[in-house]
Amino acid sequence: MPSRQAPRILTIKHDHDDNNEGNPSMKQIPDLGKNTLDKPDPWAKFRGLTWWQLVLSIAPILLLPIGGAIGGAIGGAGLFANLSLARKQLRTPSKVLAMLGVALGSYLGYALVAGLLYNLIKG
Repeated sequence: MPSRQAPRILTIKHDHDDNNEGNPSMKQIPDLGKNTLDKPDPWAKFRGLTWWQLVLSIAPILLLPIGGAIGGAIGGAGLFANLSLARKQLRTPSKVLAMLGVALGSYLGYALVAGLLYNLIKG
């Protein structure tokens, strides 16, 4: 009986150069917008990211349980901004600082908006 080799689902090539420091090139990751049932894949934007990119991308959305709708809106904007930054061709230290800045800016923006609304309602 001939042996059958399992199909290769995803192959990522690594470019070991100075621009992406050994991380997979985002241009080489296949389109993950559809799953095997030809339905939209809700997790496609998160696939192919490293663990630290995922953590920094998700950090702003933690405003949702703290700030309700306002926190969720600001956190959602921060999440999508960080996902966009994670796909950019930047050096790792620059990318980390930019993503941390977006997360911090989300929390500071929420504090500012919540403080202004509190003063308007109280005042």
